[in-house]
Amino acid sequence: MTDTQTVATYRAIEPGHGACQTCNEVHPLTNRHNQPAAVNRHGVRHKRWLLPVHGPRNNRCAGSHTEPKAWLDAAGLPSWDHLTDLDRGAALMFVWKVRQEGEYAYARDNYPARYRDHPLLAALDAREACRHASAVAGSWAEAIDRLGEAEVERLYDLALNYEREQRSASGV
Repeated sequence: MTDTQTVATYRAIEPGHGACQTCNEVHPLTNRHNQPAAVNRHGVRHKRWLLPVHGPRNNRCAGSHTEPKAWLDAAGLPSWDHLTDLDRGAALMFVWKVRQEGEYAYARDNYPARYRDHPLLAALDAREACRHASAVAGSWAEAIDRLGEAEVERLYDLALNYEREQRSASGV
């Protein structure tokens, strides 16, 4: 199932920032490295980041010192469940390149996630598309644990074959 969101629903949220669950305002996050890592609803492990105290001095927001909204929800981007198989494969191709190259920045700059079906994702720049791919797919090992090796290979091959067809059709 594909969402019918438009590009107008996307809200850019810089890395290190989060949207408050109470007031929906974007604030820089405070680092909580002494807390244990948690597994989010997509099965991806992450460190907790909390929102600082915010709001007027006499009326602080109830969302202060709480976790922000999930980045996908705050930015208005679709979750794994709302991606087509081709877009899922594109996300997996990126996390595979991160694994193979050993460095996220190198993979992002040279092999970014290229979404095809979802109009909101297809319009993202390379940095945001890669950030989305990492958020929904996690790492290659996490994707295999969550989906199984056969399903991961099927989705990866689907996206790879589509990209090869596009290259051969364009003569590149």
